[in-house]
Order: sequence, then structure tokens, then C-alpha cells
Amino acid sequence: MANTPKQNFDPTKPVNMIDLTCEQVDSIYQHMLTKGMPEIMWTVDIQKSSWEEIRDAHKNGKKLVGFGGPVPVTLLRAFDCVPFFFDTIPTRIASMEDLCSRFIDETEKYAPTSMCAIDKAQLGVALKHELGVELDAFVHATVPCDSARIAYPMMERLYDCPCYTFDLPFRHDDKGFRYVADQIQAFVPWLEELTGLKWDDERKAKFKEINELSNEAHVYLKKLSDLRKKTPCVLPGRMLVLNEMAGFLPGTQMLVDMLKTQLEMGEMLADMGMTATKCPEEKYRVCLMQNMLWSNTGIMDWMEKTYGAITVMDGFGYQEGVIFDDLDNWERVKYQTAQMMLFAPMIHGATGPTDYWLKVIDKMYEEYSVNVSIFMGHVGCKHTWASGKIVTDYIQEKYGIPTLYVDVDAVDPRYKSNDELRAQIGEYMESVVGAHNYRKDA
Repeated sequence: MANTPKQNFDPTKPVNMIDLTCEQVDSIYQHMLTKGMPEIMWTVDIQKSSWEEIRDAHKNGKKLVGFGGPVPVTLLRAFDCVPFFFDTIPTRIASMEDLCSRFIDETEKYAPTSMCAIDKAQLGVALKHELGVELDAFVHATVPCDSARIAYPMMERLYDCPCYTFDLPFRHDDKGFRYVADQIQAFVPWLEELTGLKWDDERKAKFKEINELSNEAHVYLKKLSDLRKKTPCVLPGRMLVLNEMAGFLPGTQMLVDMLKTQLEMGEMLADMGMTATKCPEEKYRVCLMQNMLWSNTGIMDWMEKTYGAITVMDGFGYQEGVIFDDLDNWERVKYQTAQMMLFAPMIHGATGPTDYWLKVIDKMYEEYSVNVSIFMGHVGCKHTWASGKIVTDYIQEKYGIPTLYVDVDAVDPRYKSNDELRAQIGEYMESVVGAHNYRKDA
């Protein structure tokens, strides 16, 4: 998603986060219309539609359900609920220093400063009562991290609405999937009570249609992932950020339309021998591990333009999409929905043994011909820093690629300036990557 222009906010005045976000996205949309940019309108269409769906949920007669972590979003939609992924709050405002810091600072009055800023920002919105919409329910999981396990129960009390917690295991195997599937079964009567709707034939038929859309979206996502394996890469790194919306909009036509249009654009560029990146020549193929730098996604554009370094994949963009293979079999659908929850980006590699992360690394580094490795280490992700040395040693030993450690705060732009970030990456690209690739060529 595009960075939001910096704006100044009066910290003494309350804001309405949902209205503010809708206004900002609409402003970008109208600007693109005025400038005549139909070829990229689809990148904003989905953002506009998703935020307005949240704002207008009650007006449209639907329940609004906030959620955190991986939950069965498709089941929520089957019960006429509008799911609202709380992580989209901090990722949306991360580039707006005045506003983002306002909520982070509010949380730090009550919680440890070491808490992840993603959680601090959304918890700060709750503490200041500035979400702008009333929640009908809050659903969350016990992963991915300790910060979330602290923040979500606090939000339960602040929003004072019906809540449901999914206890997700660290093990991603048959026993783990069945454990989650049993909780999905128990979630159905909870949703019946919340919505007043029954899990009858009509509801099951709607659920099937939603999962058919989920299948379609993941087919397109897989094709887009395969397209990024081409050399040169025809899609820019920031498209990976947009594709992360697949995690919280499964089963929606808006997601299908966005992915389909992106694929058509990418295939057209590939057929014409062109790319959509900001450099004329691809010199390096970058993998960004760990977290996305939401406060400065433009860093990928800068790397493309300055060094010909294309971000071909990152830890969030790589997704093992689950394709439902028997939509009329409830037991099978529950099981595969559980798999989808545990295979979600970040959960797939960062909530269990380091072996899970190494599996994702192998997929990314082998299939996408990666030759530049950057650990974009979000300071709030203590659990991934613990495995970082194991992972980077593995990359060095197996692929012969030295990894740059970049300590960042993915959400709080005060942690490291743009100049500091560019200097750190630039030194690595010039003194390590350049020399490293020279030695390999020699």
C-alpha cells in the first residue's frame, strides 16, 4: 500500500480513526482519478472498498467484528459479519509520525515500552476511545507473540463486547490442525448466538461460495508468486505489501479482482519484455526476512532505483495458500481452515521451532533465485530475533549469502530515520554485496 503523506495532528484533539482513514484513502483515489491514472487505480480500489466496508458495516445491517491474529475470517463472513483486522490500524498510520506516536505513547503509560509497536498503536486507539466505530465482537488468537498475548486481553476489557479466543498451537502438524479444527467447530454456535443466524443450509451455501472465492484468490496469488520467480522480476517489491491483504480479506470479490488485475498487468509486462520496477536493469534479487517496514515501504523503490535491487519476496509475501479440495465436506473444510490459520504469513515461520522458518527460507531462496539477504528485524519481534542467528548462519552456509541485520521499528517511524536506514543498507550494498558478487564472479 502506498505511504500516506505526513500530516500534523493536534495531540490534544480526539480523532475518529475509521473516518480519518476513509477520507485519506478517498483523497488518494480522487487524486489518481484527476491525474488520469486508470492503469493503477486497482491498487487503491481494494483499500477504499475494505475501509468503507468497515465504516458502513452497521449501516448495511452487518455485525462488525474486530480480530487479531489468524482467525477463521471466512466463517465470520458466512454469518454476515464484517471482519476488521486490527493490525491494519498501525500499518495504515505507520508513516504518519504525529498520529502513530500519539497512540504508541498512550499505551506506554500503561504497558512496557518493549511491547511491539504494532500492538501499542492499536491498543492506544482503544485506550483513547478513538476507533470511531462500535464493535459487536472481538475475536483473537494466542499467536504470534507475547506482545499480542498481552494486548488482546486488554482490548477485550476496553471494548467490552463478546469475545472469543483461539488457542493456536506451536505445532503445525496433523495433531495441531485437528486441535484448531475442534475450536472452529465450537466457534459456530458462538457465532449463532452473536448474530441470531442459524448454521442451516442457507448459511452453509453462503460459506461454500465464500470459500470458492478464497480458492480463486489463492490460485491467482500462486500465479503471482510464480511470476515473481522470472528474471528479471516483472513486479515491484511494494506489490508484496498490497498482497498481504490476502490474509484478512479471503473469500471476497474485491481481493479476487485485485489479484486478477495484478496478474494480468504482470503477464502483459512479461510478454512485452518489460518490468514495473523503478530500475532499467535488475542486478540483485532481494529477500526481506522477518517483517515489512510499514513506516517506510518506499525503501524498496529506493533500492530498486539506486542499486537495481528488486525485492522478489519477503517473509509476509510468501504464503502457502490453502486450496479447499472438498467444499461439501465440513470436516475437511474445518481441517483446511485450520491449516490456513497456521500457514498465515508470520505465523507460518515465526510461532514454533526454527525449523518452520528454515523451511520458508528454503522456499524463498531457492525458488526466487535470491542473491541479497536482508533481515529487516522489527524490534518488537523478540521471538524472531532469538532465531535470527540460526537462520542467517543457515543462509550463509547453504547459499553462501551474507545477511544484513537491520534493526527497525516497523511501525514507529521515530526509531530510525530514513537517512539512517538508507545509509545502513547502502553501506551493505556497496561494501558487502558488491564485493561478495565480485568474488563469486571471479
